[in-house]
Amino acid sequence: MSTARTVVVGAGDWSGETGKIQVFGLDPERARLELRQELPAGGVAAFMVRSPDARTLYVADETQGSLAAYAIAPSTGLLSLKNQMSTAGHPVYVALDPRGNSLTTCFFAEARTQVFAIEADGSIGESACLVDSGRESHCTVFDPSGRFLYVPTRGDNWIAQYRFDASSRQLTALSSPHVVELEGAGPRHLAFHPNGRYAYLINELTLTLSVYAFDPEQGTLSAVERQIDTAPAGVSGGAAADIHVHPGGRFLYVSNRQGDQSTLAVFALDPDSGRARLVGHESTRGRTPRNFGLDASGRILIVGNQASNNVAVFQIKDDGALDYKASQPVAPGPFFIGIY
Repeated sequence: MSTARTVVVGAGDWSGETGKIQVFGLDPERARLELRQELPAGGVAAFMVRSPDARTLYVADETQGSLAAYAIAPSTGLLSLKNQMSTAGHPVYVALDPRGNSLTTCFFAEARTQVFAIEADGSIGESACLVDSGRESHCTVFDPSGRFLYVPTRGDNWIAQYRFDASSRQLTALSSPHVVELEGAGPRHLAFHPNGRYAYLINELTLTLSVYAFDPEQGTLSAVERQIDTAPAGVSGGAAADIHVHPGGRFLYVSNRQGDQSTLAVFALDPDSGRARLVGHESTRGRTPRNFGLDASGRILIVGNQASNNVAVFQIKDDGALDYKASQPVAPGPFFIGIY
């Protein structure tokens, strides 16, 4: 297993002041998380992203409708609040442009996407742009160049496509403003391949994967294949949640929220064609795997089981398979897992 990492868990629920941020050190020998810090985080620490210079962590509070910036101590990973900004809705996601100068978020209930400036010290600045991206907007993802932004929307069943002006921080809909998914799919999260040629979409409602080719000049996505099942055969119901492409580009992982039968689906990828082939499933050792994270080396995967209040640690083998190592309890309702 890789050297020790810092793991950040965002937790809470939608009922009130239950939000927590926990900072752990990962013990590589025992595959255990050792708690270093626990902070209150409003209603729910729903999603997070770390700045490219590793100095700031940005956190979305879906319940209170705010974004917060935390300074990261270099040697320990401990957090201290820099500032907090109210948003135009209830944010479910946060993303930074590749240069770390702009922060985007989207609102599931309010059907909008918002852009904020990032100040020189890493704090969150003023709102720069607010657009109507679609009902149940669920994530905001930049292409590798940072020139385009994509917003999967579960309610309108499309991916909204925007050109992003980094200097003005403005979003402009492309001439083809939406890529419509197959009926009833429910687009949720999107992830780009490291080669920048393909993007992968997880559809929450049908538990399916879609593969898109990316045009780096026009910024448009076009379907390569759709309706790839992510759930195990014979297991019905539930919803898909999160998706990550392995840093090496050969594998892809998806979480299936299916009660006691919740799994991580493992796909092999063809970098030339972009196509995905299901190779197996691994139990998450818990219920409702809303989110999971991979470390930068591509050797560790940690999944948070929202309904069973625990995380499970896996080692990623050379063939992409997951080798279960350990589970342990965390703050109730783990929403987000970041490995840094």
